[in-house]
Amino acid sequence: MNVFWQTLRAELIKQRSDSFKGRMVFFSLLLWPALMFVSAYFAMKPYRNGAGSAISQFIPGGNVSLFLLSGFLIFQLFWTVVQSAWTFERERQMGTLELVWLTPASKMAFLFGRSIYALLSGMWMFVIFSVLIFVFVADFDKVLWGYFAFSLVLALISALVWGVFLCSICLFSRDSSFIYYIFQDPMSLFGGVRIPITVFPIWAKVCSFFFPVTYSLFLLREAIGGSISGAWWDMALALMVLNAGIIIVTIRILVKAESYARRNGSWTLF
Repeated sequence: MNVFWQTLRAELIKQRSDSFKGRMVFFSLLLWPALMFVSAYFAMKPYRNGAGSAISQFIPGGNVSLFLLSGFLIFQLFWTVVQSAWTFERERQMGTLELVWLTPASKMAFLFGRSIYALLSGMWMFVIFSVLIFVFVADFDKVLWGYFAFSLVLALISALVWGVFLCSICLFSRDSSFIYYIFQDPMSLFGGVRIPITVFPIWAKVCSFFFPVTYSLFLLREAIGGSISGAWWDMALALMVLNAGIIIVTIRILVKAESYARRNGSWTLF
């Protein structure tokens, strides 16, 4: 356990030294989610919303702003860890991966360190979206604060587990750019970030349940809307089971990846 915490601390320090290029870099990260939100909002703007509208059949109360803000709030958490996995190939280029394989360092702690730093670096954007939700569009009387806090904590844990899983997949490949193309747009589409899942055909709904962001968004939106039902507890339990399953799969991937690297790698190429 001591090795785990030492490796985790070392990876966090390394990530900060390698990734921190000034405050303007972190500020620039707000640009993309802001543009995505504005684009999605004005795409729905021509349609009548509010109570009694067609949109209100799929978005409770027809509150498009609240629906999109909550969607991008959760999506931003998961996107930061996808971005961390996307840049995983740099660990090979810098020789970090060789050191991890050739030393007693904890491989799981190494992956957790990357995901934790990714979440911490994007946390301020998470806070900004949270403030926007409550100041401008949320109804304070409806929000169930206990459920809301639980939803956020579970979403953070789910994003962390998801990031570790994606990084473990990259251990088999020297090109991690495929992570971006496979998980960016599908996660946004099938997760219900901009489009309600209820309008999807059956096959798309099935796809949506492979992404933790789907469960996290459902829990958060129900808590904000003040409508907790048995389905909320079912989704919370399903998300926790999914996280446990992802952790088990990640551990197995780590074992196979290390075996693969030692069998097919060399002293200079892992």
